Amino acid sequence: MEEKIYKTMFLRRRFCKRVALVAVVFSLAYCLATLLLGDIRTPRVMSLTDLNRCPACYGISICPELYSSQIILDWQTLPSMFNAKNIFSGVTKSDRRVVLKKLAHNWELNEFDSKLCKEFNLKRNCKPIQLLNVTNFDEKIIKLVEYNLTWPDVEPRKGLVLCPYAYSVYDLLVPVLTKKKPAMDMINIWTMLSINPEPIIIQVIPKSSGWPVPAYAGVCGRLEVVAYEGESLSSLTHIPWHRKLRIAKKILDAAMDFTFKHDRFRFYLMDWSLDNIVANDKDEITFVDLEDFVVLDKHISPGKDLPDWYQRYGREALGPGFTFSIENMCKHHLSDHNLWAACYILAGDDNPFLYPIPKEVQTSRPHFDRLLNECLNGIDRFKTITTLQHLISDMLSDEKIVGRDAVANMIR
Repeated sequence: MEEKIYKTMFLRRRFCKRVALVAVVFSLAYCLATLLLGDIRTPRVMSLTDLNRCPACYGISICPELYSSQIILDWQTLPSMFNAKNIFSGVTKSDRRVVLKKLAHNWELNEFDSKLCKEFNLKRNCKPIQLLNVTNFDEKIIKLVEYNLTWPDVEPRKGLVLCPYAYSVYDLLVPVLTKKKPAMDMINIWTMLSINPEPIIIQVIPKSSGWPVPAYAGVCGRLEVVAYEGESLSSLTHIPWHRKLRIAKKILDAAMDFTFKHDRFRFYLMDWSLDNIVANDKDEITFVDLEDFVVLDKHISPGKDLPDWYQRYGREALGPGFTFSIENMCKHHLSDHNLWAACYILAGDDNPFLYPIPKEVQTSRPHFDRLLNECLNGIDRFKTITTLQHLISDMLSDEKIVGRDAVANMIR
């Protein structure tokens, strides 16, 4: 009898231990999910927005869609939840893929917040909502742009450089400003210029006007939502060479567009790389990291501080790879920076996208390699790149190079 009672007590204790273990595991899992994703009763994507930091945020234009779960995180790509760059995959209710970006590392956002109260002479533990009482945001934006024109030794630049004169920033911002909430807009703009100006850039030069940037969906708190535009070129090095050639043509076209297409400004992209350019299944390209730009107002009236304004600035031999002079770009009405950078990722000495060139191309178009080299090391890149564009167009219509099917598809 005692043995039976002991066995019953042993089984009961073992059952209780298992129940307790399951409860502990469930509690830990719940706490971890809540810590990473916020309250599970609310749309999980909302926990990424940091809405409590508004108006020191990017805006609220897409918050209703996020809160009503019109856009949700893509759990098939769950590992991206733990990435250091704060870039996440999402999907809409209509099954369109999107990319959600916080536009900074966590430590950068924390550092920004730690300086916020002091920046505006507010109390040490001020709340972001108190920024609505600040009246000098116009002046703050000008000072921020002017700071980026200098050569600071202690603090780095903060993304966007607008030159040669800071006052041009308000003409640049026209597509971003709204008439409904001008005060809120200025706080949001100052925040984006301080953290990452990408949402500003992709509204100034939108996808809908033919610019090779992501389609902009909106912002919510400190989260930007853009369309998923394809795979990075660094992961497409295995594709057939004729597809690379088609992509190369569009990269050269983009370099010319950034330099000439806008009526008022030139856009010199500072971060050209195969990682920052993506392509879709139609070989259409998009530049996806738009944080570092030099934006030049080409319609200013130059002062005595710009004696060489009407001369072209050609890239100097400053060293291997991406070395350039922002100061010199800003002192001339036109620079060949984008052209050189485009040719460098196609034919430079760091994993060139177009190399090795097939033997049949080397035989039938021996001047192609020479033109690429001239674009990198020659004097007149504007002339060279125009010749390259025409040559590549001719090559893309040659069945011997791209194949009959590829030519037929282009005609369609």
